[in-house]
Amino acid sequence: MSRALRCGRVLDAAGNGVTGARVSVVWGTAPTPEIGRRTGDDGAFQVGLPPGLFRLQAVTDSGSTGEVEVEGGEGRDILIRIEASPGRGG
Repeated sequence: MSRALRCGRVLDAAGNGVTGARVSVVWGTAPTPEIGRRTGDDGAFQVGLPPGLFRLQAVTDSGSTGEVEVEGGEGRDILIRIEASPGRGG
């Protein structure tokens, strides 16, 4: 099955890129490698996805998370928004 390389960014609530977040596929309709990606200085990452539906999760070093469902294969850039850490905010 052919994979398409997709670009994405992990953003905080203010829309800033999140450096060092771990991005991984946590669910999908097609097999994917169990490899996490770390975001760069501007929150950017790349992931290869075959056709299908996938849930990607980003986790920061402080434990904040964000998830998004995307269709694999060719497509738009992927944006994952980070939610507040558990026990914070309010």
